[in-house]
This record gives sequence, C-alpha cells and structure tokens, in this order.
Amino acid sequence: MNCQNCRTMTEEGCSLCETCEMRFAGTLLRLARDVTPLHDSLDATLHPGGHSPVRIQTATPPTPIRLDVLDLIDMLDATARELWRRLDGIDALDWRKDKRNEDLKATLIACAGHPKLATFADAGFYMHVVDGIARKVDTALDPPEQRREIGTCELCETMLTAGANDQWVTCPVCGREQRAQTVKLRRLKTLCWDDSKRGSAADIAKAFADAGIKVSRKTITMWGQRDKLFRHADGYAYCDVYRLLIGPADLTVMA
Repeated sequence: MNCQNCRTMTEEGCSLCETCEMRFAGTLLRLARDVTPLHDSLDATLHPGGHSPVRIQTATPPTPIRLDVLDLIDMLDATARELWRRLDGIDALDWRKDKRNEDLKATLIACAGHPKLATFADAGFYMHVVDGIARKVDTALDPPEQRREIGTCELCETMLTAGANDQWVTCPVCGREQRAQTVKLRRLKTLCWDDSKRGSAADIAKAFADAGIKVSRKTITMWGQRDKLFRHADGYAYCDVYRLLIGPADLTVMA
C-alpha cells in the first residue's frame, strides 16, 4: 500500500507513511500554537504580524475586526472538528454521540495525538487540506512583506521564504518540511563554496547573521582596510570572509 501523500510504501492498513504522519501531527500542533496569536490579530488596530503585534495608526478608522482572519479561524475550526469526528468514527449528523471539545486548541492537539491519524481512509486528503490552512495562517501572522527568501528546497530547488520567528518551513511545491536554520546554512555554504560569489560588507554580514554566524559590516570593512580581505570590483568574496571567521579549516565543515 502506498502513502496517500508521498506515494512511498507503507505498512498494511496505513494511509500515511511514518514521515508524513509525523509531519501531519506537527502541522496540527503548530496550528494549535498559532490559535492564540490568530485570535489576537482579529483586532484591526494591530499590525498584521500576529506573532509580534504592534498597534498601528491608520488614516481612516479601521473596521472593528479583520474579517479575513475571522473567516480563516472559522475554516480552521470547522476542519479540526470534522477531522476529529472522522478519527473517532462519529457521524456528523449524530450530534448526541459527538464528544467534541469546544476549545479549538485542544481539538487540534487531540487530533495530532490520535492513534488513527495515519490509518483512517482519507488521511492524505485531510493532510493536504490542513497544510493549505497552515500556509494561510502563516501568511496572516507573518504577511509576505515580513517574509523573506532564506534559500532553496533541498529536493526541488524551489526558493523558500520564512518569517523572522519561523523555525520550520514547508516547500509549496513538493511539500517537504525543513528546518529554516538548515536551509539558511545550506544557502551560506553555497555562497562560501564558490569564490565568484561576492557582495557588499552589509550583504555578507546579513547572510552570515541569518545563518547564526556573527560578524558586523564594520568588521568586514576594517579587514578590507587592513588588507586582510581583498576587495574586488564587485565587492568582497564570501569564501574569503568565511576563512577569516572560521580559520584555515576546510569549507566542508559547513556540510
């Protein structure tokens, strides 16, 4: 039997493979975590970045609530409760047997830990629906203008974007979930491996900082002034800065 999401072979009676099951449960738990900031972002006087809301002043009075976020919460609530009923085998029309929890966060957590999450018939379909809602929640809490490119997908080379607080990122093409920090390090490795990759002191400092390696623009400029770092016509080489920071070690340590 093949996994309904990635088409790999699964155990008998399983609709999802172990990897997809863990990813599905992880997405449900991430949505449970985002329920509170999502409700907070209903306030139209808050900046759309729900993970770190800030009051804003508008030229015209805002609407009482953000209707797009309200619709998204309703969609998430309906999907979570429908998924819970499917997992427990409860007929949607038989409300007397519906033991649903009225708390959306608790419902999502219960679904994530349900023993039948990978074995019920439509697991792949619900995983696809939940992934779509998760992407919309990410956009609502970290709008596109607050998300930036961090590197390419390991499988399909699609450029990935993430917000400042995102620890995981899901490829919109192949659906692979990857740690944001790993994607950033892989991008930095690509820049440092090729001695033709060059940039300004500010661009290089930002690329290293994104990958968790601290170096300031001022330090890079000072190295150039002291002839520790050669400045090309199009800027400094990423590999030269890396060698000064890390030492004479081979670049393969970044693998």
